[in-house]
Amino acid sequence: MISVKDAKDIILNSAYNFGVEEVPFLKSVGRILKENILADRDFPPFNRVSMDGICIDYNAFKNGQRDFKVEGIQAAGIEQMTLQNEENCIEVMTGAILPNNANTVIRYEDVTLKNGIATININKINDCQNVHAKGKDRKVDDVLISENKIISAAEIGVLATVGKSTVKVAKQPKVMIVSTGDELVGVNEIPLKHQIRRSNVFTLVSLLEKLKISSDTAHITDDKPILKQKIKGFLKDYDVLLFSGAVSKGKYDFLPKFLRNWVLKNCFIK
Repeated sequence: MISVKDAKDIILNSAYNFGVEEVPFLKSVGRILKENILADRDFPPFNRVSMDGICIDYNAFKNGQRDFKVEGIQAAGIEQMTLQNEENCIEVMTGAILPNNANTVIRYEDVTLKNGIATININKINDCQNVHAKGKDRKVDDVLISENKIISAAEIGVLATVGKSTVKVAKQPKVMIVSTGDELVGVNEIPLKHQIRRSNVFTLVSLLEKLKISSDTAHITDDKPILKQKIKGFLKDYDVLLFSGAVSKGKYDFLPKFLRNWVLKNCFIK
């Protein structure tokens, strides 16, 4: 018998690539990404207002001006406005595009609005303050998510942001989980005194589901011809077979010898 570590090493060293498939991005959580996800434009894609307030030309404040006539309101989601007079201001909302000819945002808390005039109540502001500059976070074609990343909820948000409604992921293997033994009966059956219910296969099903791998299950009794016939069929139809039982040294543990012979015949004999 080999150790758990040795068994794990054998499995990892025998890893097989089952290919790539494209799935809807909302179905990709838990899957392995098989493409780099790139920024489709700069982020933010425009000079973005990051505070509710007014925007001005900083030079006007620098030259001593504190009262600014309000020309209009730049809301988030509407086309870019233009400040017509450098001595005026435009009210701006968080998330809006910064109007042309303006470069600095002063929050409402530092302003008094009365009769269409905005008065700045503080003596110090910074040029370009409260403006999230275009491309500051990422530039177009920057790699946002690298290939081979396991996709989580965080990656789903990024995929949506760059318009990736479908995404390439590692294709999952087709798996069959096989239990063996005359002592096993179904979950819904009442076992006799000498029997037990099948359970290990369903533990494996649940573990695979956590990895987003679906699987089928089957049960084979301790009948050598039937076992050989069914396993041969499974080997043709499935990428991975997982066995529970019939692998020890008992008189009815037929699997090791059958699989050894199958491997020798199909993997080494040309």
